[in-house]
Amino acid sequence: MNFNSVTRRSELFRLITIFTSGFGAASLAFWALMLTRIGSAETFGLSLLGGAIAALAAFAGAGCAHVYFLSLQRPSRSQEPSTLTDPMTELLSKKGLEQELLRLFSPKKRIGRGTGRWMLVSVEIDAFRDINDAHGLETGDTVLRVVAGRLARLVGKYGPVARIGGSEFAFAIELSRDDHELSAVMSSVIDEVAKPVNADRKTITVFCTAGLVELTRGNLSVAKTLRRTKLARATARSSGLGNWAIYHPEMTRSASYRKWIESELPRALANDEFDLVYQPQVNNLSGKTVGYEALLRWTHPQKGVIPPSEFICVAEMRGLIGQIGKWVIRRACEDSRLLDPGVTIAVNVSPKQLESPFFVSDLAKILEQTHTDPGRIEIEITENILICNHDEVREQFEQIRHLGCSIAIDDFGTGYSNLGYLAELPFSKLKLDRSLVARLGEKENAGALVSTIVNLAHALDVAILAEGVETEDQVILLRAAGCTLMQGYYFGKPLQLMHSDRTVVPLALKA
Repeated sequence: MNFNSVTRRSELFRLITIFTSGFGAASLAFWALMLTRIGSAETFGLSLLGGAIAALAAFAGAGCAHVYFLSLQRPSRSQEPSTLTDPMTELLSKKGLEQELLRLFSPKKRIGRGTGRWMLVSVEIDAFRDINDAHGLETGDTVLRVVAGRLARLVGKYGPVARIGGSEFAFAIELSRDDHELSAVMSSVIDEVAKPVNADRKTITVFCTAGLVELTRGNLSVAKTLRRTKLARATARSSGLGNWAIYHPEMTRSASYRKWIESELPRALANDEFDLVYQPQVNNLSGKTVGYEALLRWTHPQKGVIPPSEFICVAEMRGLIGQIGKWVIRRACEDSRLLDPGVTIAVNVSPKQLESPFFVSDLAKILEQTHTDPGRIEIEITENILICNHDEVREQFEQIRHLGCSIAIDDFGTGYSNLGYLAELPFSKLKLDRSLVARLGEKENAGALVSTIVNLAHALDVAILAEGVETEDQVILLRAAGCTLMQGYYFGKPLQLMHSDRTVVPLALKA
């Protein structure tokens, strides 16, 4: 019920009660006086006394009614805290956070440490739905309470901390304008929240992403500010889990751009605006091309080439990734017949695609319809898939391998792999992330890190392929580390298959 309407109704009833009670009392008194004119002296006294008593009673009733309706106008103090506190975690609620910010930024209150700044930080537990699905709602609630306790201990004495819904938390904290201090604080927060949680004799892996907005007296709308932190979180998440980003106006423009992409994707599918290009994968010892990675390209009729980094995440959020993914697999299967025998094509598959219970059956159907040897198709899955339900992922891997396709773990070295769990999965290749390759020769520990991952692949009896190889020095260092399969501009740019004469020609990148 609307609080303002209740207040107006209470005032109206109060006025009516006072008016009618007073009018009734006056009428009784007038009636009593009239009796005195037609009765005896004794009757006059009794009538006057009766009128006075009636008047007092009427006014007393009006007073009681006034007090009663006044109590409806404002909630009792005992009721207020329930709307300001989150009952599950005992942190502030979204409304409680807003009140605390208004108090902190009161016009009479001096804020900031001279040149300091207040930041509003929202932290979201990533893949929280997977935790609930895999371990149950009670375990999920335990995770929320543990994370709430960690945030309260870490930053609660510096500013308000709230749970603002679902797996999303927020807090305000005062910092200097030294970026090193901000970085240290956010690293501490991310590391603390991301510690594993022990619940119901299980160890739950937790990941989080954070978005920040600088607070001023002019932007205290919690709803608007939290929307901005959400945009910052989306930017941070695009770089991988466990990151944080500060909001800037360009992110709002980016949100509008994403909405445009969302509206254009169905039309692009219908008009066949997508294409595949292929980057060679080379055995550096023999010099032979042993495979290609299929890379998706979208050429918009007005905007030109739109890179996958700008539209894949939108397709995932809007449920279009399944249609696009099936198109990619079908085209790769058709193109595989144009390559030499034994050369494979690696196809990137989004974790969102794997969530579909029909992914494996759709893959099998496409292989059959295109008469493709499954051994020529390699399914590439990013390392982040390993944070999902272990049993479901293992079962899907086994089904894919049963079809005859091989599996590669992509972007290895940037996520949060559980090595014990990794050893249980039936995959055949690790792909060393390009960010690790780029550090070779520049960072002292880069070579040791690469050697460790190569040795891990050998211990697991799987192949290891390095992505993003661009220089001869990187080739030499990778070979010294024991890695012989490589992919990158050093060996060639992505290629386009020419169906007419079954040849492969280079395609200059437009993205």
